[in-house]
Amino acid sequence: MRPQVKEFEDLKFKMPRLVDAGRGMPLYVYDGSIQDVSRIDIIFQTGAYEQSAPLVAQAAAEALTEASEKKSFGVVSELMDFYGGWLRKSVSLHYTIFTLYSPNRTYKKLLPLFFELITTPRFSKKDLERFKRQGRESLKVNQKKVESISSTIFKSKMFGTHPYGVTPTVEDYDALCVEATREYASERFVAERCQVILSGDVDKDMISLLVENLQKVNSSSNIKDIKHEIGVEPPQGMVVEEIENALQSSVRIGARTINRGDENYMNLHILNSVLGGYFGSRLNKNIREEKGYTYGINSWLIGLPDAAYFTISSHTAIRFTKPLIDEVKNEIDKIRTSLMPEDELRILKGFLLGDFARMFDNAFTLADNFIAVLTNDVPMNYYDIRIEHIKHATPQIMLQTAQMYLPKFEDMTVVVAGGIE
Repeated sequence: MRPQVKEFEDLKFKMPRLVDAGRGMPLYVYDGSIQDVSRIDIIFQTGAYEQSAPLVAQAAAEALTEASEKKSFGVVSELMDFYGGWLRKSVSLHYTIFTLYSPNRTYKKLLPLFFELITTPRFSKKDLERFKRQGRESLKVNQKKVESISSTIFKSKMFGTHPYGVTPTVEDYDALCVEATREYASERFVAERCQVILSGDVDKDMISLLVENLQKVNSSSNIKDIKHEIGVEPPQGMVVEEIENALQSSVRIGARTINRGDENYMNLHILNSVLGGYFGSRLNKNIREEKGYTYGINSWLIGLPDAAYFTISSHTAIRFTKPLIDEVKNEIDKIRTSLMPEDELRILKGFLLGDFARMFDNAFTLADNFIAVLTNDVPMNYYDIRIEHIKHATPQIMLQTAQMYLPKFEDMTVVVAGGIE
């Protein structure tokens, strides 16, 4: 007997509790069942988009997690290990996030250390030279990989010299200096651009101690908003970067499309899932499972403040490069010209709603997804809106969305790094 299938009915994103931390810094709290562990995410509204030169934002963030004016890199590492803490940093185009995982038993020891690093970092030439040396070596390795080459070319073709199109070089590491990283940190890592999330096994004393330490975050009365214009139009057609002795090609295909602010963006997001956004997608079934051209192929819809774009990425043996691209074209043409079967859409809805249920599972995953809300300039009820769009999606809505907002293959940029036969 076939088991009964029930739809998700009251799936809602749980909002955090808001605490006034003073000085305009919102503190969001997720109390959860993660036993005896807590996490603090300090989010600064600044990133590579606002840096004066490539890698400055990354180098500044590195300085704020390694050493303070009073404690060296070695001492900080030993204390983190001793108290069971773990530091993480993430630098994107528009945001920088510093994260501390802490056992509750050592929270009172780790929290002041965390804020000592963030508020009184040591900007030393020695520390910067270590960052530059490690970065250069890692970059030299990546520059030989076909996926890195195709990504660099694709971003450049899509956005030119705009920060979205720039990839750091070895020369950019050479040009880094202590003064630029110190200036960036003092101007950008400030209370006026700070939001905080506390999640996990949380009590009121932990919140009070966090609020107390947040008063140490520096302020600035001279915050300048920076705006870059995108002056380049992405080229249509194919760009091939032949790489001697390459056994595989990295393929990237894409075009700009509507941004998150457009009312049709949610439906385009669902359509992307159908095409290449999950394991049961059309691209994966056709090109990976049936044709065997690749071990994996995915598509993404990426929304950024200045622009949004749709992109497909895959690796394949050089002899399969052209057939793979041809099949991508076939799938794009098909989804733009014919109604999808009801069963296909039903399966997708089940997957997407189930994925949301997993995303809302505990305090840390809730915090992760709330960070995405804060750092993507979307409404606080963003996930609830997405859920409603998924529930009400129909084959007719998907076809209309594809015809109006999914770029034609002929209008896309195709980048191949490796070779094509």
